[in-house]
Amino acid sequence: MKWVKIENRLWQAEGEEGTFTINQTGKLFWSRYSSHNGIRTIRMPPKGTIKEAKSMCENNYFWEKEKPEGV
Repeated sequence: MKWVKIENRLWQAEGEEGTFTINQTGKLFWSRYSSHNGIRTIRMPPKGTIKEAKSMCENNYFWEKEKPEGV
């Protein structure tokens, strides 16, 4: 999964199983995970910086690691 800035104040990282989204509202960065099958949605606590929010998502159980090429 890799982060992509969709628009001002909105970032997404999409994997095979789901998508992490970070949305900036005021001075806080709100993170959310949504599975593609719609069964699981997780809202995470707000963070003060985009770096903290991305780190929290990347350390989450549902973050999908990059697969080596050819696998």
